[in-house]
Amino acid sequence: MKDIIKSMLTIAVFSSAFFLGFYLGQEKVISMIPKFQDEQEETD
Repeated sequence: MKDIIKSMLTIAVFSSAFFLGFYLGQEKVISMIPKFQDEQEETD
């Protein structure tokens, strides 16, 4: 029974670390995209 709990805990930790890394990586990629629409609104 302890092995099952350890396995489930390990899977939960690794999956949460994966999703956290995925989220932070996605934010980094989005921040690299220039905001053309914001610049266009400022010149109008």
